[in-house]
Amino acid sequence: MNSPDADRRLHTAVSILLLVSIALLAWQYLGLNRVMRIDGEHAYGVVAIADTDEGGTSVTSLQRQGQRLLWRCRLSPVYEWPYCELRFTFSADPHQGLDFSRFSTVALKVKADGNGSRRLRLFLRNFDTGSAKADNPLTWRLNELQFEPHADGSEIEVPMRAFNVASWWLNNNNIPIERAAVETHNVPMMLLDTAGVREKADLDFRIDYIEFRGKWVSIGEMALFIVAMWLSAALVYLAHWQLRMRSTLAHSREREAELQQLNAALMLENAKIGEKAKRDPLTGALNRAGIRDALLDEASRAITEERPLAAVFCDIDHFKRVNDEHGHAMGDAVLQQFSALLRKRIRQRDYLVRWGGEEFVLLCPDTSLEHAVQLAEALRRAVETNLWPTRQPLTASFGVTTLATESIASFLERTDRALYEAKHLGRNRVVSAGVPHAATTAVDRPNT
Repeated sequence: MNSPDADRRLHTAVSILLLVSIALLAWQYLGLNRVMRIDGEHAYGVVAIADTDEGGTSVTSLQRQGQRLLWRCRLSPVYEWPYCELRFTFSADPHQGLDFSRFSTVALKVKADGNGSRRLRLFLRNFDTGSAKADNPLTWRLNELQFEPHADGSEIEVPMRAFNVASWWLNNNNIPIERAAVETHNVPMMLLDTAGVREKADLDFRIDYIEFRGKWVSIGEMALFIVAMWLSAALVYLAHWQLRMRSTLAHSREREAELQQLNAALMLENAKIGEKAKRDPLTGALNRAGIRDALLDEASRAITEERPLAAVFCDIDHFKRVNDEHGHAMGDAVLQQFSALLRKRIRQRDYLVRWGGEEFVLLCPDTSLEHAVQLAEALRRAVETNLWPTRQPLTASFGVTTLATESIASFLERTDRALYEAKHLGRNRVVSAGVPHAATTAVDRPNT
């Protein structure tokens, strides 16, 4: 038997672990930022060069204006691949380059003016120890990113995974396919080049900054640490297993009271349950009597075995118009087709229930809120694109919840409120309700 003090200690430990986990994730998301900014005031060497060494006649110049770099390029088509280039040197010794592998994005704030192609290429030259030659930068791995500055000079932020290794460099250096990936762990040099288009062009670039952004601790590393912390705590949790068994037994003793509450939620009288048919004769779906025992069993299993249980309330939008404009026979045909559409897209173990009128309920064991919302959204699209007997488009609204530590009546009421919130927000949408709070705001029930 576990004492109340032991229970409190376990609850306190779990609460502390949860708070620490949330704090660490928040710290990783909001803090731990790692930024490397390159602008007119950075300490790294930068020079402007052109294609004159290759026999070209292009002209380039560079000026510093506070934090800005003003780069001018006059391209001449004399050379086959004319270019202007800014060369940033991070280290005179290629073995002592900078590690860019920890950055996740690169932000570029560049404004381009003039005629000709304004597309630019950003190169990170990585020195591969053992294969590259220190005295020949052409052997350093050429990681390339092409971009075109925004017309207004606003910032462009690009993920580092957008870099690729220039194919001509791979071919010229006979790099095998298994070593063809981007490598940025040792970058002694960065280049900013024009597009390499053979044209005559006058271009002026205003470079406010090039900024590499990332985290000192990646989300994967933080998640691994948190998992290790929880696994260690689980060893303590196992000592309290008997407490969970007691909770399960207590839940069994509450079964009769829960059954009475469920009957009230389903609006069935105990005397009539055994007399009613289990299925709706029009659609073949289960009716409320048919789902009662299954709902009770699935809810009990979800609580005792800590498995998710989702409910999806589905309601055809403006169904009254179908009956008013086409007659009740056509309305019945629409209900039958709607039921068949739902049944076709759910699993064999899921339950389809006609809740009343044009409203249906899906009960989905072992289904998280995220997956239930995905199912509801897929059903919503299927209804919207389906060919209906009325030859007119129809839509449906969906409310989605998962069972929490609550009564089944409260579980169903939350799902119903989510559905009517979808109606209230304009129909033809999916609304989900998360873990219930102490107080909630009711949503007016619109005309269906």
